[in-house]
Amino acid sequence: MIRLENFLGYAESHRAMVCAGAAILLGLIAFADYQLPDSSIGFLYLLPILLSAAALNSVQIVALAGFCSFLQEAFNPVPWSQGAADRLVVAAAGFAMTGFFVGELNQRRRLLNKHVTEMETEVRLRQDAESQVRTLIETSPLAILTLDSSGRVLLANESARQVLDFDDDTLLGADVSPYLPILPRMLQSQHPGGNMRTNVECKAKRKNGEVFLAHVWLSTYRVSDGPGLAAVIWDASENLRDREGAGLDSMLATSRVLVGAISHEIRNLASAAASSYRGLISVAGVAQNRQYEALGSLIHALERIATSGLHMASEREAAVTDLGTLLDETRIVIEPFLREAAIDVTWDLAENLPLVQADHQSLLQVFVNLARNIKSVLAHSRRRELRITARLERELVMVRFYDTGPGVAHPEELFKPFQAGAHAAGLGLYISRAILRAHGGGLRYEPQLSGSCFAVELWPEESRVQDDREQPTTSSRVAGG
Repeated sequence: MIRLENFLGYAESHRAMVCAGAAILLGLIAFADYQLPDSSIGFLYLLPILLSAAALNSVQIVALAGFCSFLQEAFNPVPWSQGAADRLVVAAAGFAMTGFFVGELNQRRRLLNKHVTEMETEVRLRQDAESQVRTLIETSPLAILTLDSSGRVLLANESARQVLDFDDDTLLGADVSPYLPILPRMLQSQHPGGNMRTNVECKAKRKNGEVFLAHVWLSTYRVSDGPGLAAVIWDASENLRDREGAGLDSMLATSRVLVGAISHEIRNLASAAASSYRGLISVAGVAQNRQYEALGSLIHALERIATSGLHMASEREAAVTDLGTLLDETRIVIEPFLREAAIDVTWDLAENLPLVQADHQSLLQVFVNLARNIKSVLAHSRRRELRITARLERELVMVRFYDTGPGVAHPEELFKPFQAGAHAAGLGLYISRAILRAHGGGLRYEPQLSGSCFAVELWPEESRVQDDREQPTTSSRVAGG
């Protein structure tokens, strides 16, 4: 019965079979009506109409109704003279109305089945999506929480329970304010009708009382009973420790380089002063002068300080940096502030750049400092373009910064410290060159027909043995010529 119902319900897909079946049934009824002239079985002509109406259009239903009414009247025992025309019209109208009713009923049933099928498909897709989202939430390494309008936890994944030190499901329904007080405040500050999406760094506390740094991405939404909040939480404590440790190491490395560079300058001055002092003490009577003795002690003390500074600067571990990765980080750091200054940046980097002898953080500082200097130079230029190239030339890796600025009027004074009119203290280029020289590299200015070019020289890692044998000592590199 169910198969017949489905068959009739989707009669349009079986049109030929339905029409053939209706024709056979109509023929059988007409034959029976002919064989039984004394019996009134004209109502049976409704059967082929009921069967085929789902597969016929309106004109075809009217034609079939008229044909069925004609057959009924043709085999009717009542003579034609006794109202046959009226009976024919009434029967045709009845058959047609029955056909229209069945066709409309079947059409509505098809639409209902289609709607039910679509709803079932949507429910199945929604269930699949919910299952995927549930799996994603439960397996996420990030802690995920959702809160109701009162700040109580509606959903928490396993990572959230671990981050907040909950061993079981008691986190569900708990007030989150003792652990992440920033979240209830965000809920309370939510403006009516508006959703908020932001990220914050804040102090958080575990159930056992341990305090940690939390990086939180949160968004608010509205439901029927008020605002809700979804938060993704990351324990950034380890990252903070690594960041501070790397910052301290970078500061110490830069400080050693700066001390070495300044010590070199002091040693040069002290050497010149010592030479003059030795010339003075040869004059009769000067050697016994206490003031000259004090001056000699001061000069010797400056020499010892300079020597100690150079010795400290030489005490460093060999560092190796992936130049390709470092240039990618440089791009991430400098492009935003260069775009804000309307400076077009072009990168022309060779493939498979080698590892270079340099400290990662210090070299990043050098590149960022050069980009900031170029930004200042291009601030008043009509054409604002920066092109950065990197490639291996002979035995050195060369990284060049080309700009379309006005150029440098006195390039011989570029790398002197405390220059008048320089940005900040005027130490940027001086320290940058000292950092590079500390690793055997260098920084120089290359004159151009228009604009400027700063060239960074770096030694590839594979040339370390040769570099250690042929290059000057570390203290000499730090000092520079």
